[in-house]
Amino acid sequence: MAENRRRPKPASEKAPKPRRQFNLFNWLNRFLPLDTIFGDNVPGREERVPVKYFYYFGWIVLLLVIYERIGFQSEEYVRNSIKLKKEVDDLRAEYTSIQAEYMKSGKQSVIIEKVKPDGLEENLNPTKKIIIKGD
Repeated sequence: MAENRRRPKPASEKAPKPRRQFNLFNWLNRFLPLDTIFGDNVPGREERVPVKYFYYFGWIVLLLVIYERIGFQSEEYVRNSIKLKKEVDDLRAEYTSIQAEYMKSGKQSVIIEKVKPDGLEENLNPTKKIIIKGD
């Protein structure tokens, strides 16, 4: 009787795996000469930083940019708060002067001066009390 055996799989010719393309690196390389810093270590050439570290450097640069933005924003908030404090102090001083003027205009001597042109005068005689006796 025949034995059951596995058939060997035919060996397929696999092409070598293509190297990973770093799209961001290729795009930036158009504008900046990053090939001199990043690249593969080739024997006989100077030592370069591997491309795989490029994203870490990019991440650090991004964090530094965010850190600086936060610093500038906090300085802007401080400048605005100082400006608002000055404005509040000016308004407080204006309120105090207007209130003092208002209180002064309510005095009897000021009111007498205002009503003299209308022909009204201050009564110099004391008031009299009228008492009516009931039946």
